[in-house]
Amino acid sequence: MSKNETTILVTDSGLGGLSVFADIARQFTKTAPFERVTLIYFNAWPFPDKGYNHFPNMAAKALVFNNAMAAMAKYTPNTILIACNTLSVIYPYTAFSRTTDIPVTGIVNHGVSLVYEHLTKTPDSRVVIFGTPTTTEGNTHKKGLEKMGIAPSRIINQGCVDLAGKIERDPFAKEVSRMIETNAKQAALKLESFKGTVFAALCCTHFGYCKDLFFSALARHTGQEVFILNPNTRMAQINRLTPMAETKPGAIPFASPKIKMEIVSRVFWDESRIKAYECLLGSVSPPTIEALKRYTWNKDLFQV
Repeated sequence: MSKNETTILVTDSGLGGLSVFADIARQFTKTAPFERVTLIYFNAWPFPDKGYNHFPNMAAKALVFNNAMAAMAKYTPNTILIACNTLSVIYPYTAFSRTTDIPVTGIVNHGVSLVYEHLTKTPDSRVVIFGTPTTTEGNTHKKGLEKMGIAPSRIINQGCVDLAGKIERDPFAKEVSRMIETNAKQAALKLESFKGTVFAALCCTHFGYCKDLFFSALARHTGQEVFILNPNTRMAQINRLTPMAETKPGAIPFASPKIKMEIVSRVFWDESRIKAYECLLGSVSPPTIEALKRYTWNKDLFQV
C-alpha cells in the first residue's frame, strides 16, 4: 500500500459506533494526511435478537468476537478502532489480541482519559459511568481511574440492562426514554446526599444518540449541575489518527482526499432502522448515510 493511502476499520456491535465512523468521515472530507482513505464499518453484532451481553460468560463472548476480529483482518486495515465499550472490554480476552500485528485501539481508554481530565479539573465532582452490564461489571473504567489516582468514592457505575439494544432497534422509542429515566434515578440514589458537579460518562457508543435524555434525567434526579462526557467524540478526533501517516515532517495535508466507504453487517438492517440513523447522522456525514443505504448484508461475515 502507498504511503499516501490508508484503510481504517471501525467496529461496533450494532450502529452505535457509526457516530464515530461518521465523525471521522466528516473530518477527512475536509483534510487528511493521506491522498486516499478507505473507511470500513464492520458491524460485529452476532445475532438479530442477541448481542454480546446475552452470552453466559466472558469466554463465550471472546470466542465470538475473536472470530469477528479475524474477519476484519481480511480487509487488511492499517488500524482497527473498536468503537464499542463492551467489545473493548472483551477484546483483551481474544486470541486475536495476542497474535495480531494490526494496531487496535479500544474506546475505553478514550473514556478513561476523558473522565480523568474532568475529575481532576473539578475536585468537587463525581462521575456516573453509564454502560452496558459487560462494561460496568468489568470495572475497566473504574480500575483505570483508580490507577490514575481517582478515589473510588468519586466513581459510580450504572449498568443499563438492554438499553443499548433498545436504542439499536429504535433510538426514538418511548421505551428508550423510560429506561434512561430509570437508570438515572438509580444512579442518583447511589450518589446519596452528594452536592457538587456530576459528570455523566456515556460509556456505550449507542448512548451518545440520547445524550439530551441522559442530561435532563440525571439533572432532575440529582438536583446538581450535570455535564455529559461522550468518549465517541474523543475517539473520532483525527489528530489522534494522524500518527499513522507516513508523511515527511512539514508535509501539507491533502485538502480533498479520495474517500471510499464500505459498511458490512452479519445481521439485516431494515429500512426503518436505516431511516432512524439517517435522522441522527445525516447532517454529520451525508456520505456515511449513503454508504449505510447500500450496506453489504453477509450472513457469513464471521462465525458465531
